[in-house]
Amino acid sequence: MFRNLVALALMALPLAAERSQIWSAQEMCAEAHSIVIGERVGASKVRVEEWLMEPPDGEKASHVIEIMGLEKNQKVVVVPGLAQKAQGPVTWRLKSQRLMCFLVEKGGRWQAMAQGETGSSGLVWIEEGQCYVYQQIKDQDDPGRTAYSLVASRFCQTEAQLLARVRQGLGDRKKWEEVLAIESPEEQAIVLCSYLLRRTSPESEYGTYRKRVRTLLSSLGEHAVGELVILLRNATEGDKFDEAVLILKDLGPLAKPAVLDIVRLLQNPGSVDAAIAIEALGRIGDATVAPHLLPFLTDTLAVRAEVAGAMAQFGYRDSIKLLEKALPDSDAVNAEDAHHIYAMLQALHELGSEEAPRLTANYLRVPAMGHMHNLLEPFLQGPAEE
Repeated sequence: MFRNLVALALMALPLAAERSQIWSAQEMCAEAHSIVIGERVGASKVRVEEWLMEPPDGEKASHVIEIMGLEKNQKVVVVPGLAQKAQGPVTWRLKSQRLMCFLVEKGGRWQAMAQGETGSSGLVWIEEGQCYVYQQIKDQDDPGRTAYSLVASRFCQTEAQLLARVRQGLGDRKKWEEVLAIESPEEQAIVLCSYLLRRTSPESEYGTYRKRVRTLLSSLGEHAVGELVILLRNATEGDKFDEAVLILKDLGPLAKPAVLDIVRLLQNPGSVDAAIAIEALGRIGDATVAPHLLPFLTDTLAVRAEVAGAMAQFGYRDSIKLLEKALPDSDAVNAEDAHHIYAMLQALHELGSEEAPRLTANYLRVPAMGHMHNLLEPFLQGPAEE
């Protein structure tokens, strides 16, 4: 009863995304070489109850397997947020030897995915039907060091839920492998584009394979452009097109047929991140869209910096005065603004702004811009030569 209450308390806590990471079952299904569920019968040995995903080489699908480093996975459950004044966080030790393991093959031997010194992202302990996973926690004092804590799973709380997620994840993987096997670039582009929107994706609300679509579509050139244009033109309420526009940015001038569709998205708030869309338009390089971007010089500094960069790529000198006015007051600048200000000053310099040296000198006097001195110094020399 105590453990159930503590587990419920953990599940109610907000996830500190900037400090910790737990791989989803879908992500592990996409990366694993094999998946087993069974019982630990030795320091590093597991008696396999079922191969949920068999090895590529069927001969390795034995009943007892050895998993390198299995003995390193500590079994003390930690409950963040439930600390005792003297003793620290509430903990207890798992007694169960039942586990599910997402395996990778290394040198002909099995190892749990992302095996660390005290835990593994690819191992799930199961006790009394409840699931426990290793959460990676970054050391605040040493960002390069990652420790593991064993916690009650919040994503697959029970064994039944975990099994359902894994079977769905393996189904998603099979569909993805079928996409990769398509030989026709036109047909492959059509199916890949379906992954970019939640309502059309073969993996529904999950984005495991959506992250991989960008590289593949970018390699399909004009076949990708044609399908992406169709995707943008068939937008419905709630669709988000950031991934699609990033691919068009990668394609550069080849994506010119999509520029008006990207402009239309910009005029429909919420359908695309403005900074992403404007950067894409700059990379594509069609200067006819420049007047549509100038109103965004009243947006956030990050968006204004992208507008400036696009104007420089267009060579649109008519924007110089507006860009100069869009720079923030030097007295209000902080360290987070430095990169964006540099981008705007660089654009003014490339466009031949006569005010660029004076504006640069003003910002160089700001302490928050001190680390940018070497980058800004060339802009003190006057307009760039044509």
